[in-house]
Amino acid sequence: LPESNLALLHKALADPQQGDVTLTKDGDPTPIGKGTLDFVDSSVDTASGTIAARASIPNPDLSLWPGQYVNVVLDAGTMPQMTSVPTVAVQPSQKGPFVYVVKPDNTVEMRPVQVALTEGDNSAISQGLKGGEKVVVEGQTRLKDGAAVHEGKAATNGGAQRAPKVAQAGKAGEASQ
Repeated sequence: LPESNLALLHKALADPQQGDVTLTKDGDPTPIGKGTLDFVDSSVDTASGTIAARASIPNPDLSLWPGQYVNVVLDAGTMPQMTSVPTVAVQPSQKGPFVYVVKPDNTVEMRPVQVALTEGDNSAISQGLKGGEKVVVEGQTRLKDGAAVHEGKAATNGGAQRAPKVAQAGKAGEASQ
């Protein structure tokens, strides 16, 4: 699993109510096996940036084979202390990831964040952002700290330039997975 999921793996391993693992085959959402996470390696593979993990999966009908490729879904529960934003809102910089937060006066604040987990189109933010705050999800390259923004099309240049798009941050883990 990716190194960025280390905190999530440790959380799932520490809580007996979490750590459920479901296996599926490509193109078929029907589970072919279910079990629980029982081991997370203590080191990161520096070549791949991954962590080895193991789950115990009962296999009474011998439907699972050694070396077989499967999709693995780990249920680590919800993360109420974290905020979820579209991944496109998170921008890289030399000082670390940041988002543009839209303030009540319709100006943006460039705010550093700590990304705990990225899954598909969403990222869980553990520090730097509160649920309900609005973040810019498109047009960040045209912004700087303190810039004024308006949702929708910009009136300058005959409307040729679009205004930044905005999304609202929510609690991580509440969206359907």
